[in-house]
Amino acid sequence: MQNWKEYFFGVFHTDPREIASLNGIRSVAIFMLFYVHLFRFLPNVDRSHGLLRNFLDNGSQSIDMFFVLSGFLISGPLMRQLDRKGTLDLKNFYLKRSLRIFPPYFIFCAIQYFIFIPRAAEWNPEYAENSWRIIFDLLYVSNYFHGTIFHGWSLSLEEQFYLLFPVLLLLVFPRLGKKGRLGFLFVFTAIPLVFRSAYFWQVILPAASGAETLPAGTTPVDLYNKGIYYPFHGHYDSIFIGIILAYIYDNYRYLVDRLFSSKLLFYSVQTFAWAGIALYSVFVFEFEPAVYSMVIRFPVFSTLWALVMLTSMKEGTFVNRMLSFKIYSPIAKLSYCAYLIHIAIMTPLFRKWFVDAQTKQYIPVEQWEVLPYSVAMGFIILFVAYFFHLVAERPFMILKEKYAGKQISFDKVKSASAS
Repeated sequence: MQNWKEYFFGVFHTDPREIASLNGIRSVAIFMLFYVHLFRFLPNVDRSHGLLRNFLDNGSQSIDMFFVLSGFLISGPLMRQLDRKGTLDLKNFYLKRSLRIFPPYFIFCAIQYFIFIPRAAEWNPEYAENSWRIIFDLLYVSNYFHGTIFHGWSLSLEEQFYLLFPVLLLLVFPRLGKKGRLGFLFVFTAIPLVFRSAYFWQVILPAASGAETLPAGTTPVDLYNKGIYYPFHGHYDSIFIGIILAYIYDNYRYLVDRLFSSKLLFYSVQTFAWAGIALYSVFVFEFEPAVYSMVIRFPVFSTLWALVMLTSMKEGTFVNRMLSFKIYSPIAKLSYCAYLIHIAIMTPLFRKWFVDAQTKQYIPVEQWEVLPYSVAMGFIILFVAYFFHLVAERPFMILKEKYAGKQISFDKVKSASAS
């Protein structure tokens, strides 16, 4: 009986190895994702101007938040293992990642192909004609070749990171000292910034000014998405900013201790991070052809959220308490399944909530209404995600914990966060 209770209700139990404030950040990120996708998909809401428009559209920074979290949580244990043993247990790492990531994803791909696509094809035959593109989702290359899962590009990008980063560590880190490793991480993180700069000046700006003839139906935004936003080489710096945070956290602990022990420095950094996020969210429009929106936006948001993550881990502070409520733990645990299924759940809700049953026309929606609608929609998605979790994720997580152990040991991290 106890095993059954743990199976069904384990998602609601907190784990002492969790970093509670990071659960809060992950929960904030998933709801930001809900409102940005609701805002972008609704054809009956004004997206032409305004600070609220910028704020809602910048909900896409949630992806960079997830990337920073992944970089921080995945790379820390790997770099510590390499320091202790001089090598990495790649078999164990890939086994844990496979049991954690693959089952829910491939089960969702099957549902997408056999259920969602045929139903969508009833009102748009193009879905059936392009169903073969699911091969790009299955191979985790949909960030380069558009698949059938709208948001699959980010899952592909993260999987490419999981595959490549341990090998990169083994090839580079043993040959470098402490400062050399940090320098390498900074240089490697800067490569996408250099690429985005070149692509922006050579491709996007000429297209935006009309100096370059574009294929029919192509816009500078399309060029930005396909050339910068989706590809690994144009966007991986968000993940590596999380890796840099993990490296500094472990290897330059005196800097973290100095930050946590000085109230003036601590609250200055924390205020700077939150204020920077707020200002960038309301004053920058992602799809405006400008350096601050298409070139430096990822590292700006990622760095600010990395500082939020770091300062949120100091126990007893206001932000730490606000982000450490127990309700965030199940939301964070369900966030992967919720991310997978959220478009599939949103689609019928769109038609039910925003289409007039008599006229079949979309009902006008004000910008501010997107937020309450997305909260309601978010809890429905999480409710469905709970049952998807029980079927597609929970059994394999039990296998992972049995045969490969927990993904992360938080003991070292938590001991410093309490200082």
